[in-house]
Amino acid sequence: MNDEQKKHLDDLSPAPEGNLPAVHDPDVFWDSLAVAVPDDAQLKAAKVVSATRAHPAHAAFDMLRTRMLQALSDNGWSRVAVAAPTRGCGSSFVTLNLAYAAARLSNTRTVVMDMDLRKPHLADMLNIEAPEDMAAYLSGEIAPEDFLIATRPNLAFGLSTSPADNSAEMFQATMTGDVLDELSDLLSPDLVLFDMPPALEFDDVLAFLPNVDAVLIVAGGGVSSAEDITKVEQILSEVKPILGVMLNNADGPVSY
Repeated sequence: MNDEQKKHLDDLSPAPEGNLPAVHDPDVFWDSLAVAVPDDAQLKAAKVVSATRAHPAHAAFDMLRTRMLQALSDNGWSRVAVAAPTRGCGSSFVTLNLAYAAARLSNTRTVVMDMDLRKPHLADMLNIEAPEDMAAYLSGEIAPEDFLIATRPNLAFGLSTSPADNSAEMFQATMTGDVLDELSDLLSPDLVLFDMPPALEFDDVLAFLPNVDAVLIVAGGGVSSAEDITKVEQILSEVKPILGVMLNNADGPVSY
């Protein structure tokens, strides 16, 4: 950690009680974020059925949202990694739909972070231009108010556009933990969803798990084998609790 990065975190660390600057008021901080609102056509193209509720599939995400938030509340948790065994299972699709389902609860603040630094694409799905790369943010080079984008008053995104081939090493750096703790302190989110790269293809998910409270596994109908899902559960459950396994695209050929 260089002197500039230390200064950034020191400047945003809590002041003595009774002398807190306005930026540490979560309401003020949320109001200060840049705003970008995808239109209904873009959300439909990204298959974010939870946003408009025009498709009956939104009910499944409402159920998952409520059960997940209850489990988090019971345990005092807020950070969830959304991970799939391999690509093609739909972890980003699930992440976005869970986020928009949660955002319909006016008293729930949700933050979504695109942690698939190998192939970031949430920005493309939402057609939002990321102001900086996630790698720069996790390195402490960018203040959260200059990086996060609000799509709704209680829903914010940390996006990225450029791939990084050193993501596993970055996730294990002390600065990443410090930056995420700072985010939690400033925004006081009820739910933080981390869209992760495939768990069986890279060690990124394992490297990042110390920064979360629990894991939601997304299996793909016709994509994930029973062996893949069992292996992911065994590997990840040794580090963090598994909230559950969601079977996506269950209408197709299902192997689990």
